[in-house]
Amino acid sequence: MKYEPIFKLPYSNIFITNLLFKGAYGEFNAIATIKNGKWELFIEKELLNKLSEERYNEVIKGTNFKEFEKNSLHLAEELKKLDIEIKDLGNKEFLEFLNQMFDVGGRFMKNYSKTEFFFFTKIEKKLGEIIKDKFSFEDVLSKKVSIDSWQENDKRVAEYIISMQHLKFELRKVLNEVWMGPNSILSRVLEQIVIRTGREDALSMTFEEVNDCLNDKKIEDVSSRHVYSYITWNGNLTIISGGEAYRKIRELDKDIPKNEVVGTPACGGIARGKVKVIPLSMNPTEYLSKMEKGDVLVSDTTGPEMMVAIEKAVAIVTDEGGMMSHAAIISREFNIPCVVGTTYATEVFKDGDLVEVNANNGIVKKIE
Repeated sequence: MKYEPIFKLPYSNIFITNLLFKGAYGEFNAIATIKNGKWELFIEKELLNKLSEERYNEVIKGTNFKEFEKNSLHLAEELKKLDIEIKDLGNKEFLEFLNQMFDVGGRFMKNYSKTEFFFFTKIEKKLGEIIKDKFSFEDVLSKKVSIDSWQENDKRVAEYIISMQHLKFELRKVLNEVWMGPNSILSRVLEQIVIRTGREDALSMTFEEVNDCLNDKKIEDVSSRHVYSYITWNGNLTIISGGEAYRKIRELDKDIPKNEVVGTPACGGIARGKVKVIPLSMNPTEYLSKMEKGDVLVSDTTGPEMMVAIEKAVAIVTDEGGMMSHAAIISREFNIPCVVGTTYATEVFKDGDLVEVNANNGIVKKIE
């Protein structure tokens, strides 16, 4: 089975993986890996194709977007209510809060996962066929083109992708507010777990192990999980660490290109500049300051927290995403070249590399 890399984080841990898998990505038979703290998620290619096909068929049949939108925004409000002061809670109350966070956060992430780019591969391809040589993606998604006279199925595809891009944008803002940043509720929870357990390896524990530790049960040292871990889900986390994890991770990493990447053009144009890699991070300010006017912003994915860097960028390149991603939407607003879904840009390019971004054909390459 061939697995495709989907998401990357410059830092994550077993506890966050537990939250993500229990809430959302476990149902996709995903694999997560940790290499010296760096985190990556993989999903089987055949399943990605199946999910994309199923979503396209739902749209053609007339999926109830309004109901999905209503439920999504309701869950977003529930998630924001988790933002309470937790440092004064006793251990019992803190564990009750963690249970609530896994419940509410899990339901939000399960719903949010349905907006991920891999669900829209066929929909975006179909829209590309509909508008070929007539309009640009930018014009359709920005509603600069009237679709009133389109055939019914074509109109459904366009209406769905236009509506979904705006919903995803709003949900991403909530996700950033609650999960991301040094003052987010998740950051404060992680800090409290370390303080309350008194252990440096606490964040390499599962939720159940944290619960046991705070109930005075003995948990063996799990610090090796932060070096190499290969993680799957079958109702609970299965964690392989050490040498066996290293060997499994090497199998997943063997297809990384050398000097160029290919992705989806999100906003046309050609630009050259020096690379600045700005990863998605729970503390983005530590990376944003290195961005200078005229640099090419390379990231796994962008979000509202990166606007200060985006405003300086001559082009944007991301590992993840499609035509509805934050990077795609913002690049069209700023009218700067953008290539999304390259998979490996953050691994192929390093700070200071001079690159050409051809967002007309989706190729980004180093310039000698």
